[in-house]
Amino acid sequence: MPVDLLFCWMMVFLRSMGVLIGLPALPNHPLPPLVRAAFGAMLATLLYPLVPHVNPAGYGWAEIFLAAVGEMFVGLLLGFVVRFAFAAVEMAGRIITGEIGITAAPGMGVPDPGREPVAAFLMMFAGVLFFSTGAHHGVLAAFTRSFDYAAAGHPAWNAHAADNLVTGTGRLIELGVRIAAPFIALNFLVTLAFSVLGRAVPRMNVFVTSYSVRGLVGLALLAGAGVLIARYLSVEFQDLPTRLLEMMPAR
Repeated sequence: MPVDLLFCWMMVFLRSMGVLIGLPALPNHPLPPLVRAAFGAMLATLLYPLVPHVNPAGYGWAEIFLAAVGEMFVGLLLGFVVRFAFAAVEMAGRIITGEIGITAAPGMGVPDPGREPVAAFLMMFAGVLFFSTGAHHGVLAAFTRSFDYAAAGHPAWNAHAADNLVTGTGRLIELGVRIAAPFIALNFLVTLAFSVLGRAVPRMNVFVTSYSVRGLVGLALLAGAGVLIARYLSVEFQDLPTRLLEMMPAR
């Protein structure tokens, strides 16, 4: 293999590894590092003859190292954008867990099905929806197009990438609250109803009864909320390619 193509393969591999590292892991089923590396090598092998790349002639070790680090950073940036939609679902799952009366485990990692069944279920539902709607095709297409904006071996990103990340974080919080909004309203109504009932029937153990009712009604609402969640996520997944390319420099 010529040196320039080998250099291109390595740069594509590093950018793809950054994306794969940044992608969210499904609960209890994280991709092993070896599998991620195999996917990265497969993408690099498929794309390196096709994407624009920089001729490494005249590059020293310092330039090669900086190019490698830059490619990893660009890949992590793209993977972080893809992670936004899943992080919104994870946030919504943890809010819903508290609203329907199930104790949520503290932490920021991947939800554990044994301790956070609702958040883990919603994460798995988002993963199934991601692949069933073909959103992974859009992500792969945007990843390939990223080399038209920043050639392999010449990593670059938009000057407004930090502002885009802040905007994306705000959109993440908004989406998570919108998904959990029906459950927040349900908790408010159940609490209000049992507050009135507690004043009307003082001898009734309102706390124990409301806890059970909140859980049952919340799970019933969750069973019928799939369409609403899918509607929000499908729009988010459709916009992913555009948001990925917004992180790249203008041509």
